[in-house]
Amino acid sequence: MLITKHTNKILKVDLQEWYDHCRGIFVIRAFPVIGVLIILCGNIFSPRVHLSCNHTPVDSFFSKRTQVVCRLTESNILNEKITQIEHLQRAKAGHHRYRDNYGIRRVVLITNRKKIPLTPDCYRKSVVSQQVAEIKEFINNPGDATLNIYEEHRWGYYLAGFATIILGIYFVFYKSLKSCTFDKNSDRLYLEYQNSLLQTAVREESLDDIKKISFTESTDGEGREVYHTNIVLSSGELISCSSVKDDCEIAQTINQFLGIGNSVDS
Repeated sequence: MLITKHTNKILKVDLQEWYDHCRGIFVIRAFPVIGVLIILCGNIFSPRVHLSCNHTPVDSFFSKRTQVVCRLTESNILNEKITQIEHLQRAKAGHHRYRDNYGIRRVVLITNRKKIPLTPDCYRKSVVSQQVAEIKEFINNPGDATLNIYEEHRWGYYLAGFATIILGIYFVFYKSLKSCTFDKNSDRLYLEYQNSLLQTAVREESLDDIKKISFTESTDGEGREVYHTNIVLSSGELISCSSVKDDCEIAQTINQFLGIGNSVDS
């Protein structure tokens, strides 16, 4: 808080100095950008996975049989990776190497030559068990035409990203208290609110409705000093002035200007 005008009839207090206001605008406007970056990270680091399998006839003089041929596609916003699986023999539930104690995490496709994880990420045990059962049933039933399994776990990124964007937009338009003007000429208190777009709104209260300007000083759980300055109205409503430093002297000055007793607690 900073007193910017003090006469016999007018006392004006700004709640933020110019560098605090500019810093607040920068932080608030960064929220939508951060939200977009979170969504982009979801598209880059959590690819969309599509496993498509078919039964393909195998030429043999002795019997008619088929083998399961699959196409595993991993795609994100930057590229697409396609893995051809010539002979899928079975699938099993694998364990992520960092979370062995937490149970099944992903599906592992097994061919006659190698093991291929279905997804690069780890998922719930129930989901993995269901996918293993679907693949096993398809392998054991040559009459089934096609098996398609889709995995897309970007929704967590999307949710966090859109929530950050919406929160940022809310803060951009949210008007916080910028200044308080105590005017004895009109017997009014003018509360000016402003958002980061520099849009303003003014609220008026009668000076006679001001009961006191209270200032309290306390200590938080980490031992840091916390300051609270409030305009207390006769109705009991508190108008917070959001102290970030020791504004005890300013609170006393306002009380003296209004001709009411000091209210400083600790």
